[in-house]
Amino acid sequence: MNGDIPLIVIGFKTVTVLLGGLITYFAARAALKTRATGLTYLAVGFATITVGSLTAGIADQLFGLSTNAALIFENALTAVGFAVIAYSLYVTSRSALVTR
Repeated sequence: MNGDIPLIVIGFKTVTVLLGGLITYFAARAALKTRATGLTYLAVGFATITVGSLTAGIADQLFGLSTNAALIFENALTAVGFAVIAYSLYVTSRSALVTR
């Protein structure tokens, strides 16, 4: 276990993963119910960010990956997740304009 990570960081990482999972669950449920493409992308974007946070934390704490490598991996998945979320908003706003 990597001993140089403060316990508060692990606590915040846990809260981040739990809230990210909750947001992903609600977005996915809404996407299934409404069949809205934008909500599907929204769920995928939040899932990507959440999985990145979880995976980086596990890789750092349990598998001894360097903290810098874990941060690079996490930030890369966060960037991809935000790109997918931005696309979900674009798709949603574009479909709103078409239906007017």
